[in-house]
Amino acid sequence: MSVRIWHQSISELDHLPAYRTMLSEHARTVTRPDTVVELHGMRAGTYPSGAAPIDVLANPWCHYLANLQIVEGVTRAEAEGYDAVAITCFHDPALHEARSVVDIPVVSMCESTVLLSCSVGARLGLVGIGPANVELVADRVRHYGLSGRVAAIVALETAVNEHDVDAEFSEPSAMTRSFETAARKVIAAGADVVVPCESLLNTSLVRQGLTAVDGVPVVDSLAIMLAHAESLVQLRRTTGLSVSRGGKGPRPDPAGVRALRAAGAATLAG
Repeated sequence: MSVRIWHQSISELDHLPAYRTMLSEHARTVTRPDTVVELHGMRAGTYPSGAAPIDVLANPWCHYLANLQIVEGVTRAEAEGYDAVAITCFHDPALHEARSVVDIPVVSMCESTVLLSCSVGARLGLVGIGPANVELVADRVRHYGLSGRVAAIVALETAVNEHDVDAEFSEPSAMTRSFETAARKVIAAGADVVVPCESLLNTSLVRQGLTAVDGVPVVDSLAIMLAHAESLVQLRRTTGLSVSRGGKGPRPDPAGVRALRAAGAATLAG
């Protein structure tokens, strides 16, 4: 049976045409022939004009407000018959909250990539797109209890954001060189697997065909996340495996969600 995945980006994809095209093309390449990946971005106007999501979301309150939109998208995905949701952001925004409101599998880039990369290497080296990104990724790694499997986390020497990368797709060699420099730092620290920590960086490296630095593998985070989603869909169909409700209670009462949503909307509207 085919698999239909709702791909949720933290970016406003309509403003990043080259990035959106690359995501779509790469998703078709790395998934099964009968898997359909449908891209969804944040609503137009989510971020101030000219502002990059990574810069806005460095603030915890802004991150929280963006999470609301993601959870609403996940809820819609289940209602519309999608088999899984893949949140394409290395901060794993709203992952815990999203899993609490739907029964379909929900995966996100950091958790999927770090967990599965531990199967191909003993020590991981994580390369972020800037200092704010590195801090958020380090927090996620600690949350998952995997700090002991990480040799080092470093940022690109020159931070990049979503707008930089959309332009970079026409000539991405500079970013690739910057990544290779950072990769050698984590390799020197003991990493035997290198992980690009953001979809935008990962997509640029894929376009360049970069799969290793000095013989050390560079994982494809997007491919891993989508494969993880496909696997969980298959396991749910064949074994009944689903998200645990133990200790955290059942799915919320729809009436309670509607009331809280209406009150929250009224509060934000002033």
